[in-house]
Amino acid sequence: EMIYDCLFKLAPNATHLFTKPREYMAIKMGDTLGMLVSFADDPDDMKKQVASLGLRHVKYNVRPHHIPLIAPVIVNVLAEACGEAWSEEIEQAWSTVIHMVCQNMVE
Repeated sequence: EMIYDCLFKLAPNATHLFTKPREYMAIKMGDTLGMLVSFADDPDDMKKQVASLGLRHVKYNVRPHHIPLIAPVIVNVLAEACGEAWSEEIEQAWSTVIHMVCQNMVE
């Protein structure tokens, strides 16, 4: 849920896009992050999954300009959750993946 708290601080006008309970959204975000990890060795399949994710978000009235807002939020929350285990290498890897996801969701 921290991701959504941070996102809504950054973009309070985006709250209307999230109509489901926060617990549900947190589970879906966790599932999505898990999916990204599971496809780390198969970028082509990851792109297909992300394209599907992008289409679902269109149904939620998420517009292309909304998508990039979440990227730094996810990376910052992951860094906070990992604490001392977080490193520059991990940050670079997650930043790269999240950036790719955002680009592919918009396409």
